[in-house]
Amino acid sequence: MAGIGFRLQKLLSGDDYTSSLKAYAFSTLITAGPFLITVVLVLFIQRLSLSNLTAHAMAYLQALITHAYAFSLITVGVSYLVVPRYVADEYYRGHVTSFTASFFSAYALNLLVWGPWVFWFFSGLDAGWAVRLNAMLLYALAVGIWLAMIYLSAAHGYWEVSRSFLAGMFVSMAGAWFLGRAKGLPGYFSGFVAGQAVVLFLLVWTMIKEFGYWEARDHNWLRYFRLHPRLAAIGLFYNLGIWADKFVFWYSHEGERLDSRLRYSLIYDSPMFFAYLTILPSLVYFFLQVETDFFFKYHDYYLAIQKQEGLAVLELRRREIVASLRHSLKRLLTVQGICSCMALVLVPWIVELARMNPLQMSVLRIGIYAAFLQAGALIFLNVLFYFDHQPEALAVAFVFCLLNALCTAATLRLGLPAYGYGYAAACMGSLALGVYYINERLRLLHFWTFMRQPLPRPVVVADEREVEI
Repeated sequence: MAGIGFRLQKLLSGDDYTSSLKAYAFSTLITAGPFLITVVLVLFIQRLSLSNLTAHAMAYLQALITHAYAFSLITVGVSYLVVPRYVADEYYRGHVTSFTASFFSAYALNLLVWGPWVFWFFSGLDAGWAVRLNAMLLYALAVGIWLAMIYLSAAHGYWEVSRSFLAGMFVSMAGAWFLGRAKGLPGYFSGFVAGQAVVLFLLVWTMIKEFGYWEARDHNWLRYFRLHPRLAAIGLFYNLGIWADKFVFWYSHEGERLDSRLRYSLIYDSPMFFAYLTILPSLVYFFLQVETDFFFKYHDYYLAIQKQEGLAVLELRRREIVASLRHSLKRLLTVQGICSCMALVLVPWIVELARMNPLQMSVLRIGIYAAFLQAGALIFLNVLFYFDHQPEALAVAFVFCLLNALCTAATLRLGLPAYGYGYAAACMGSLALGVYYINERLRLLHFWTFMRQPLPRPVVVADEREVEI
């Protein structure tokens, strides 16, 4: 599923620095397009709305966006790893004509199952129906964007995907500018949602251009829930774990009730929001360099098995996988370490730019450190997926979710100096578990590869007839 990464790697191999800059810019937009749009627009609206939005209204707007994205990630998490498994298998078979039909099937089913619950939540807001419907629409658009990016990860049109996010950001900024000045909070929110609608429309259009729309419907991906139930649990626990600490803060004494449904933690939400930004370099580097380089070593190992090579060749290929991962992870650690250290130095400037309270500086610093650990855990989780170690990946996701909720609740009892350490402890625990599993599974790669294969039922041949035992 790293097809678009291979195209970008070819761009990266150009002889000039411009090609490298283009490759990393495209990779950034593809890896974190919705997140970047949200950050840029929140900062843009903060500056633009100084004359007609109160601090409470700005917090309300951020809470609307946060809740819509939180619900979209948690609910789509159930199918977020099941769908890629189906798409990857179809891609391997060369059956890409089913992609668009299965996308619409997955999108419709997610909205059908989860949409009524989300609609019930947003319908209880104290704001007018324009804000309520926009919140529901933002949730629906976000679900579509997450699902569309699964299919487009196998595409070749990196410029079309990047252009979708850029166009959406431009429309959001223009919409917020004109509607916000005239309508206030509903206008700013409508402008933001309009940009997300443009993003989803262009992504779907790119998908249809890339893969066509040859089949009326395709619900075959649903049987993958029965074939790979752990993938559904992993997606749910990991995405729920991302938001577990936020929910704990929202419904604690640090949470502020913005209306009958919306909760917001001023001391915690904004610092963590910006802390996630600091791990973009590692995610982009992994997408552009580590995953594609590692894939070739991974492919060579299993190709040697298909060719029935001897143990000496397989051991050589295993060592190449380990060497590739070790080398790439060292470089990634260096790149992300430098970026995180720079972010720690720039914390006072970030707090001033985002108009945060100086008391939030300590939470932001811990958040930057914790996000660095989470990036490592996410990368090791992806490597576990490559080798199809689903039980181990489920353990990592579950530990992250459980520790984030429990440790965050514990830090709330200790007060402001401890805020963020619960999230950091969860990331540290899941990272340590991921490192342990990767080390053990790669050390015994031959064993795990062959012992997990289904064995044929033995037969005996009697009188030229095969008889099952």
